[in-house]
Amino acid sequence: MAAHLDLLNGDIFMKMPLVSKLIEYISNQPLPFHMPGHKGGRLFPDELPRLPLMDLTEVPGLDNLQAPSGVIRQAQQLAAEAFGSDACFFLVNGSTSGIHIMMMASFLPGDKVLIPRNSHKSVWGGLVLSGANPVYIQPKYDKDRDLITHVSPKAVKQALEKNPDTAGMVITNPDYYGLCPQLVKIHRILGKSGARLLVDEAHGAHLAFHPDLPPSAGRCGADMWVQSAHKTLPAFTQSAYLHVRKQYVARAAQVHAVMQSTSPSYLLMASLDWARACMQEKGREKLDRLLGIISRTREELKKLGLDCMENYSRPEVFMADPTRLVLDVSGLGITGFEGEKILRQAGIQAEMADSRRLVLICTIADEKEHFDKLIEACRFLAQNKRKKSGKPANLTISREIPKQILSPREAFERDKELIPLKEAKGRICGELLGLYPPGIPRFCPGELIDSQGIEELMENQSRGAELFGIKENQMISVVVE
Repeated sequence: MAAHLDLLNGDIFMKMPLVSKLIEYISNQPLPFHMPGHKGGRLFPDELPRLPLMDLTEVPGLDNLQAPSGVIRQAQQLAAEAFGSDACFFLVNGSTSGIHIMMMASFLPGDKVLIPRNSHKSVWGGLVLSGANPVYIQPKYDKDRDLITHVSPKAVKQALEKNPDTAGMVITNPDYYGLCPQLVKIHRILGKSGARLLVDEAHGAHLAFHPDLPPSAGRCGADMWVQSAHKTLPAFTQSAYLHVRKQYVARAAQVHAVMQSTSPSYLLMASLDWARACMQEKGREKLDRLLGIISRTREELKKLGLDCMENYSRPEVFMADPTRLVLDVSGLGITGFEGEKILRQAGIQAEMADSRRLVLICTIADEKEHFDKLIEACRFLAQNKRKKSGKPANLTISREIPKQILSPREAFERDKELIPLKEAKGRICGELLGLYPPGIPRFCPGELIDSQGIEELMENQSRGAELFGIKENQMISVVVE
């Protein structure tokens, strides 16, 4: 034991920057309203503190994720039953790998795929790996809220009419703000043309366990869907489920074996098994309690003058996940980034902030006392209301989709070079380039960079927004001509 303790003392401790920063963060004891959903292991059974002993390999009796026939297979079958799929595959590289598997199992090089511009960046990785060609659809924009929502069923129908040979669509349900698209209507539209529906349900692993929540992708007719167990369930980071209909099981299994490590973490797989059992056994009861606490919390926050975006409604939005707490602080005359900093100083860490909102992830691991602390912190937030309160200016978000010169795979395979953003007009984008939040690319790999897009990015950056795809000294990646 003494030898282990020595590692946390003296000079060697200073040589472990990641370990020391993690210990520092934990020591400060911030209240987490962010992923992972277990919130510091609150819901884990007593046996799980013995984690090092459970970090094992494919010894006899523990099965093999590459070709499961024993306990892993049984655990996956139980998960399929719980989530309403025909087959479930455990993922140890997050929903990112699940999205890659779905797309590689569904599409061939050259296939057309409907892709909303607000898709997660892993979808573009899936385009590269599958060789499919995107047919981009622009999601709706709520100008009053300065919020990107979802693509409408009408937009999907129009895209299919222009591209009747479309092989499928990848769509998010729900998004970071808990907003769900009109998934049933979109599924019906796709079904008429035989196109497959693949759903990135990374933020919706909990949806299947309570009738008052939006319906899971499985209930909406999805052919395949992936869920990040670690976001809203009591599971370790990087653990996820891939759900598949029976006609795609064989192909999905083939790609899964290629895309997953041959040395998968038994800790991650065990947490997937635990999260499923926990939700199947007590999920309805615990979600009942959580929904009640959140409802009361919203009432208290409204008394403080905070806008909880309750009952948010738009034609393209089917429903909002009531477990996702979204606070619009623009009425206080502050930005979401400023609000996040204020809450952090009060001991609360939000999941995300944008120009006017705070996003807090709430799970069954959160207790009433945690929300009471949040309310007290928000009193401090409300006290920082500026005398001249007014909503901040909206971000400049273009509705144009740039001209595509190369497919994502072609752009990926071509040589790249770094040039200043302000000098990139007329060049072909080499990497995703855009604004975060909302995380929507202004330019995707293979698209032509124009002066309007450059000005838009630089203007938003000057107003405090964070750009992704920008290297040091404002350099970006472009395809070598």
